[in-house]
Formats: sequence, C-alpha cells, structure tokens
Amino acid sequence: MNHCVAKIHEIIKSGRDDRRSILQLGYNLGRLSELSGLGRAPFWDAWVDPIERWDRPRLLELAHDLLTKFLVSPPETERDNWQPNPSPP
Repeated sequence: MNHCVAKIHEIIKSGRDDRRSILQLGYNLGRLSELSGLGRAPFWDAWVDPIERWDRPRLLELAHDLLTKFLVSPPETERDNWQPNPSPP
C-alpha cells in the first residue's frame, strides 16, 4: 500500500498529466482498492472527475487524504509537513 500511496502522491505533486501518468494513477488507485478491501468509493469514485478535468487543487487534496489515512509507514517524505500547493511547479 505504501508504494501505491507514494506513487499517487508523486504524480499529483509533480503535476504530470500525460497519458502514462494518468494510467499509473488508475492502476495505483485500483491496487489500493484491492489491497485495502474498501472497494471503489474511497479510491476511484472520488478521483474520477478530478482526473478527467485534471483539477490539480482537488487532486492534491485527495493525495493528501491518502497520505494521512492510508500510508502505513511513511517513507522519508514531507508527510507530516506536506501541504497542498495548487500552483503548478
């Protein structure tokens, strides 16, 4: 689960909206759904519209929620200090 959460956070934070990155988001959200046993609602249903519109501020909020709710053991990231930054890099 950590890998999926970290990869989603990395893609959103970097602002990558290319086809490959969007496919990676879908794959990792699907894996989180499977691994957690919580179904689609917290992982895909909440994400589909912001991904379609590439609503980066909302995606950053969703990524932050994943970090705080589902990251089992934080890697050396800024997890505790991370704040959504809606402006592009």
